[in-house]
Amino acid sequence: MDLSNIENWDTFLLRYPGIILSGSRARGTIKIKNKWYRLRLNCPYFPHLKDFSLEIQQPQKNTLEKISNTDLQTHWTVYDVMENLPILYNDCGFAFSSKEEKPVTTNIYQAIADLYAPERYILELDDLCTRLRFSKFEENEQHYLQIELPSLKISDHSLPSCFAWEEQLQKYDNISAIVQQFQKYIQDLQPFYENFADIDELCYVVQPRPPVSTKCNWRIFVLRERVYLKLVIADPFAPIASMSIQIIGPTQAVEELRRTLSEGLSTWDAELDIHKNLLRIFNLCYFPMPPGSGWLGGEADNASTEPQFCNICYSYQLDEGQIPIVSCDNIKCTMIYHAACLKEWFNTLSDGKDFLSVSFGACPFC
Repeated sequence: MDLSNIENWDTFLLRYPGIILSGSRARGTIKIKNKWYRLRLNCPYFPHLKDFSLEIQQPQKNTLEKISNTDLQTHWTVYDVMENLPILYNDCGFAFSSKEEKPVTTNIYQAIADLYAPERYILELDDLCTRLRFSKFEENEQHYLQIELPSLKISDHSLPSCFAWEEQLQKYDNISAIVQQFQKYIQDLQPFYENFADIDELCYVVQPRPPVSTKCNWRIFVLRERVYLKLVIADPFAPIASMSIQIIGPTQAVEELRRTLSEGLSTWDAELDIHKNLLRIFNLCYFPMPPGSGWLGGEADNASTEPQFCNICYSYQLDEGQIPIVSCDNIKCTMIYHAACLKEWFNTLSDGKDFLSVSFGACPFC
């Protein structure tokens, strides 16, 4: 194997980072003199042009057109071909007439070039030039935005799923405006994310499965043994005003804690976040932490690391991430179940019933 050949290809790939190499064949999207080109080439005697072939995508088409070798200078190398792509492109009749309106795709690719800012985010364009992805935004690395080209349709993003962000972002007619508005939304949503931050760090969150997505607007976490709090924020722009809190557990414990919660909500401290307000309402110094974190200390903490399996399906975590958190009202019964398993069990009972999407029935064991 010719090692100098490999080294030369490495230099080429560093100079044109949008290129993907497979043997002597290369393909991808590159930027030459502030313009984007999608191409495919074969260079078996790299960097020389013996048996060389080059194909370039035509405007408004999804196919590549072969460039004739007669358009290439005899003394050129593949590097010369790359730097002269604009000339080759024009000579092959791909250029737009000055009297014609340029298609949207050309404007989009120019906008992509203008948006290149690696210190602010990572920008990725797929091989077909049909999908643009922004990720790892400065100081907000978990966030991302994916845009289809040339339609500018928002196909994926990292913002909370409880709001129609796609409709809002697609009101803008250029990529730069979409990205700027997306970043503004991230800043505006800081109170939303900050209210969940302490809960994720300082509570035992059992659902959704950690690490929790930036899209998620709810948490279920442990209040005490067999009792859980479910927090939902319906409007990410108004976390406190739109939050709802549900207590999950045995009926007797829930009724008592519900009264405590109701009284506490009437004296909500606007200077504190949700986590600190809930600690104050339930008169706690801290919420239970995840198993193995050491908050119980000694043997008690080690014992808590054992997962409690569902007593119907005998598994801990379902495919959707649910764990068993529903327990029997009988204080002497220690069984615990997945809500989905228990609902399915109730449906098999002659006296089981559903009312307002709530299932009722007898404990499988007592």
